[in-house]
Amino acid sequence: MAKIISIGNMKGSVGKTTTAVHLAQQLGKKGKTLLLDADEELQCAVFWREGEYEGWTFDAAMFKSATPESMAPYQYLVIDTKGNEQGSDLVSLAGDSDLLVIPTKPDGLSATGLVRTLRPLIEAGVQNYRVLIVANEGGRGDELREALAEDGIPVMTTIVRKSTAVGDAAERQIPLEAYTNNRYAKLVAVDYASVTREVLNHVG
Repeated sequence: MAKIISIGNMKGSVGKTTTAVHLAQQLGKKGKTLLLDADEELQCAVFWREGEYEGWTFDAAMFKSATPESMAPYQYLVIDTKGNEQGSDLVSLAGDSDLLVIPTKPDGLSATGLVRTLRPLIEAGVQNYRVLIVANEGGRGDELREALAEDGIPVMTTIVRKSTAVGDAAERQIPLEAYTNNRYAKLVAVDYASVTREVLNHVG
């Protein structure tokens, strides 16, 4: 049976699609992987994957079009949720997933959104989630990770650094690892490879 890794946050613009695409790219090197895009309006993950780059390691489809038969051949399923999920949606999503990854940026607004996102999960006693700090600048990410850990919030060790190459890679429809002339893009790709190792440690 496929391992299901969902990417969600009640707040938008926190790196969900970037995380989903690059997690799927890394998982695709380990086993057959399908990325399901649940954002019917924007379809950002599917658009990103539709590029002509020949080194993609995963398939992508809209979540609503997935069937048990179409998902059966895959070892890993990555679900990129729509923006502005409700707390009850995330609780249900965690229940249907082997791991729920919650990306957040280490800034004030994102941290406020993170509190709102985590509250329903904590109240429901959900355990199979991990916070992932992305788009880090300076020491903010380390400070947030330490604060979350002190509060007993499960947070990933890896912190993904910030790079303007993310937007360029999405526009070019290539993964960051294929951005050959940008050192920072490759460093972010290395960060996501580390994230993937942590995910695999959790889901087996």
